[in-house]
Amino acid sequence: MLQMVMGSGDEKQVLDLVDVPELVLVQFCDLILRKRDLRNPDTHKMLQEIVNALKVKAEKEPVDRIAYERCSLKESLAYIEDLLKQFDHEGQ
Repeated sequence: MLQMVMGSGDEKQVLDLVDVPELVLVQFCDLILRKRDLRNPDTHKMLQEIVNALKVKAEKEPVDRIAYERCSLKESLAYIEDLLKQFDHEGQ
């Protein structure tokens, strides 16, 4: 399971993805989609784990100060999942 290190200076925290603010996860998804090759199995797996964490967050009421509108977040996640299905390596 992926985890993310967050913090500034000497204070760092290791968080499970579902505990990371959704803004950070959405930006990380966007970065992966723009800069990485989804044919790479490691990239594919990383993006899938982030999407799974975001899906858990999308089902709950927002708790972060900056949160995405739930309908838009779910639509974006569905789009990313469609992309992941196109580059699915497990089915090959």
